[in-house]
Amino acid sequence: MKKNVIVLSIVYCLLSIVYSCKYSNQYQAINAANKFSISVPSWMKEDKSLKEGADFQYANHFRNFYAIAEAIPKDELKRTNAELMHDNLNVLRKAMSGAQVSDSTEVNAGELRGTRVEIFGKMNNENIYFSEVIFEGNKNIYHLSIWTRSEDRKLHFKEDINKIIGSFKEI
Repeated sequence: MKKNVIVLSIVYCLLSIVYSCKYSNQYQAINAANKFSISVPSWMKEDKSLKEGADFQYANHFRNFYAIAEAIPKDELKRTNAELMHDNLNVLRKAMSGAQVSDSTEVNAGELRGTRVEIFGKMNNENIYFSEVIFEGNKNIYHLSIWTRSEDRKLHFKEDINKIIGSFKEI
């Protein structure tokens, strides 16, 4: 009897630990400075250390999954969307070794149209994957960057990446 109680207690503790480590599939809509909204999984939390001045900065360091977004007023932008994407990719290329860039693809998020480019390479001897998106809104141009480490994580989080991109809305 005493042995059964101990075994049941251990099983209960193990199940509690396993259940507490499980991440929710719920998404939460985030209002970014009344410029845009974007939905992220509930396992991502705000992290203001990712890019200074970015309107939206969320991460899960345990999962090595990060996202930033910023609104750039159209009247302040002196470059085309293609030039802006090119400049963003050049920054990443310089920080990576063996960078590989995908062809651009058109993406839609509600009424917004945009361009998506993926870049993969090594940073500090670690594989890293970025998904870069430029949306053109009525008021602003929006830059969204989502990144994770390794091709395996990119594939694991593919659905989350696509949901985040597809949830983008201009306010």
